[in-house]
Amino acid sequence: MHSINKNFAVIVLVLLAWGCTELENKPLTQDGTAPGQVTNIEVETVPGGAYITYDLPGDEDLLYVKGIYEIRKGEVAETRASLYNDTLKILGYGDTGEKKVTIVSVDRSENESAPVEISFRPETPSVHATFATMNMIPDFGGVQYSWINENNASLAFILLARDSSGLLFPYETVYSAVDTGKYTLRGFSPIQREFGVVIRDRWDNYSDTMLNTMTPLFEEKLDKKQFQMIILEGDSEMDAWEGQYEYAYDDNPETFNHTWAGSGWPQMWTLDLGVTAKISRVNVLQRQGFFFSHGNPRNLEIWGRETLPDDGSLDGWTKLCDCEATRPTLQGGTPDEDQVHFENGDNYGFDLNDPPVRYIRFITNRTWGNTGFIHFAEVTFWGQIL
Repeated sequence: MHSINKNFAVIVLVLLAWGCTELENKPLTQDGTAPGQVTNIEVETVPGGAYITYDLPGDEDLLYVKGIYEIRKGEVAETRASLYNDTLKILGYGDTGEKKVTIVSVDRSENESAPVEISFRPETPSVHATFATMNMIPDFGGVQYSWINENNASLAFILLARDSSGLLFPYETVYSAVDTGKYTLRGFSPIQREFGVVIRDRWDNYSDTMLNTMTPLFEEKLDKKQFQMIILEGDSEMDAWEGQYEYAYDDNPETFNHTWAGSGWPQMWTLDLGVTAKISRVNVLQRQGFFFSHGNPRNLEIWGRETLPDDGSLDGWTKLCDCEATRPTLQGGTPDEDQVHFENGDNYGFDLNDPPVRYIRFITNRTWGNTGFIHFAEVTFWGQIL
């Protein structure tokens, strides 16, 4: 008897679940009356698209308005705005040719209004406007790229160089949405070769390709055996838990320095490079095993000076870099690119006009995990020793 009751209960639950699923997949109301069209349409063109405003129809069961458009030949896109909004954002075009958008009102019964078609010409897409500002000059160990991105669009800069076989190869992809950008492609000997760049936006529109032949300036990796610990007033203790100060430059990515929790902000530590050099760049490697998290530095400043400091103040120091660590997926990249970036570290370049330095001070203002402590797995410097 109990077995029959249990089986009956299971059957009832299954039927109820099936019934709920059916209800979830169907409109709550059903009628065959199409909603009215949007009216009083106005178009504001923007880079790569337009903002379309309108008056909504008076239908009580209106659900949303959608715009249907061909983002490029053979590729149809759709965007929606709820009944609480009066604007469709049509974005993603890669040129300024005439575009057509079909606008349809949709009610709760999934009835669609008669379509309204509008035409416009978008303003120059940011991928092309930014490309027009690109500049390339020789830099230490490579080429410095600079650009102006007036609309702060999320863009991918694909940096190119000829390899030893003469093929043009994509060496690195840089993601940026800052209005004034600068980045140096490094790792090349001072031999003339062709470098280039092509820009991609998040809708897979591409710019033209810029190519220039130039000779990188000489640089070398600084010998970490010359690095020495130096502790100034105000510096954070870097030997907390399993971390040790020297682990930040022992060429072992699995070790790291570490401060105590609750040390306050900013957190600082100072390094003697052991030589005076014109610094070209630094690579900061995150603590492995903590993927864009924990005490890995996200926002930091790097300061330098040539002479031994007398105290813990910043008097006599030069700020070399305001650094923000990047994560490709936050700027249109892929999870695979996140992994590669995490394993390779963040590269920060210094200005060609920066003075020579021997002493470096790291000032961390924020970590990926918003923690009360910091840790660096490895720091590596390049430049010209004087």
